[in-house]
Amino acid sequence: MTRRLVIVMTLLAAGVALALAVPMGIIISKDQHSAFISQLQVDTLSTSVALSTQPQAQWGDTADKVGAKTGARVVVVDVNSKLLADSDLSAVDRTFNRPEITQALAGTVTSNVRPSVTLGTDLRYVAAPVVELGKVVAAVRLALPESEVTSVVRKSQLALSVFVIAVMLFAALIAWLIARSIAAPLSRVAEVAQQLPDDLSLRADESDGPVEVQAVSRALNITAQRLTGILERTQAVAADASHHLKTPLTGVRLRLEAIEDISNQEEVRTEAIRATAEVDRLTHRIDQVLALARSDSGKFLVGQCVASDVIADRVDEASVIAQERGLVLHASIDAQLAVRILAAPLAAVIDELLGNAFEYANSLVKVNLTVEGNFAVLEVEDDGPGLRIEEMEVVFNRFVRGSSANGGGSGLGLALVRETARACGGDAIALPSELGGLTIRTTWPIAT
Repeated sequence: MTRRLVIVMTLLAAGVALALAVPMGIIISKDQHSAFISQLQVDTLSTSVALSTQPQAQWGDTADKVGAKTGARVVVVDVNSKLLADSDLSAVDRTFNRPEITQALAGTVTSNVRPSVTLGTDLRYVAAPVVELGKVVAAVRLALPESEVTSVVRKSQLALSVFVIAVMLFAALIAWLIARSIAAPLSRVAEVAQQLPDDLSLRADESDGPVEVQAVSRALNITAQRLTGILERTQAVAADASHHLKTPLTGVRLRLEAIEDISNQEEVRTEAIRATAEVDRLTHRIDQVLALARSDSGKFLVGQCVASDVIADRVDEASVIAQERGLVLHASIDAQLAVRILAAPLAAVIDELLGNAFEYANSLVKVNLTVEGNFAVLEVEDDGPGLRIEEMEVVFNRFVRGSSANGGGSGLGLALVRETARACGGDAIALPSELGGLTIRTTWPIAT
């Protein structure tokens, strides 16, 4: 915006300046040209008057003085066309015939431009008669190249051009200052807006900048406040739902375990075990929904933990389940690697990734924690059936599952993984595994 405003105002000022400068330049050029010629005529007539009052012996000195003063060539010719004086110090006592000299000797003041064979350029001249006692005794001519007149005019045009350029530069400076006064507050508002997804407690300064920018700041703050309220209510509902659902589910689970323990019928015990598993699955789904509700606001994730310790702990816990399922769990973890996320949500992510890998792996699951630039990279891969290429992005959407998914899932696990990673400034993607199955690759900003 700053650049566009500077360009527009500079062009506008340039247009106005040129609209004024062009006719002004024409007028000044004509005026300078006329003034120069008029001054040359005055100098010629003044020289003619001076010569008419002096003895002929002083005409040479007078011609030199006038030539030095005006920069013109001054010649004095008598009625016989004999050169009597020349400010260019050329040889005198020679014939000097020129059309303007002839007219001056005839008693006429002439002023014009003619080509000069001697100089090879146009010559501006003024010739006047020298009169003594009412009789023309000589003629005086002041002449100089027409380029001298043009040079004077060009100096005026150059000064006018400098003025136009100065106006453009001044307009550009004013435009830049105005643009900065608007853009700087807008940049600060944009910075707040950019950071809001990670921290809804941020607010823009409503007193900063022009009235329009202040209005934008107020609107942004109102939106942030409303979003905060919505998220807080959503999280409160999720927390209440979790509490009120888990309590009766825990009671149901205890009763099912009691039935399993006291029943003598194998069929009843089997159904009790299956029902217990469904209760556990429902409890896990409630935990997932609650975690997703928390991931919608980054402030519940902001913090830091030693990822290597958290991952190692969860891998140790999961190794028991891997043994029960006949799977090999291999882990390669960088030691003492801290990331910008709290330990609890990171542990939940790892549990989701391991649980998903255990569900589909045939024999092997690998966990790798490495460093790439400013990010810690956590990869969990298995040797299961994997996913089709077109499914590797959509499986991160809520309630979406792959075509080879086992029954009983909800499609929330990978959505929780990606949303948690992105809320912390990282990401999660799915890739084909070198083991033949699926690799879930998550990145986490390293804590400084």
